[in-house]
Amino acid sequence: MQRRPFLLAALMAASFLPALAGASAGDPQVAVRNKIEVESVNGRALVHLTVSNYGKQTVWIPREMAEEKELTGRRFDVRAFDGRPLDYTGKMVKRAALTAADYVPVAPGKEVKNTIDITPSYAFKEGRHSYQIGYDGPYLTDVKQLDKPSESPARPLTFIHTGK
Repeated sequence: MQRRPFLLAALMAASFLPALAGASAGDPQVAVRNKIEVESVNGRALVHLTVSNYGKQTVWIPREMAEEKELTGRRFDVRAFDGRPLDYTGKMVKRAALTAADYVPVAPGKEVKNTIDITPSYAFKEGRHSYQIGYDGPYLTDVKQLDKPSESPARPLTFIHTGK
């Protein structure tokens, strides 16, 4: 009998898919998917973020990620192609703990899209370089329980950016 370790690996990976989608096993109420795409145009690195709620209950996502065009802190994990994290060079806003007003609801079956310019936020090098980006995808299932966030990480991706 021929061994097929790739099949076992595929089955193991499939068993983790509900967790990656933001749902716990056996919980059809919550299913959140975060997707990021990066567009490098005219020296700008634009992240297109899509948050989709496939579950049966409303979830809440940070207003900054849903509506703002620039970041106020390190929200994405941006790395050089060799794996070293890029320095965060954007504004850092000191503020009180987040409140319910700092979150935007995403109803069941709906999605929120936003484009965020991360160019001033990370130390991109001049010229054409490869980078990796990831996003933890925080969300709340109950806006009254701000201390119990969940995560639905976006699939990390590699992108080419030409910095000026």
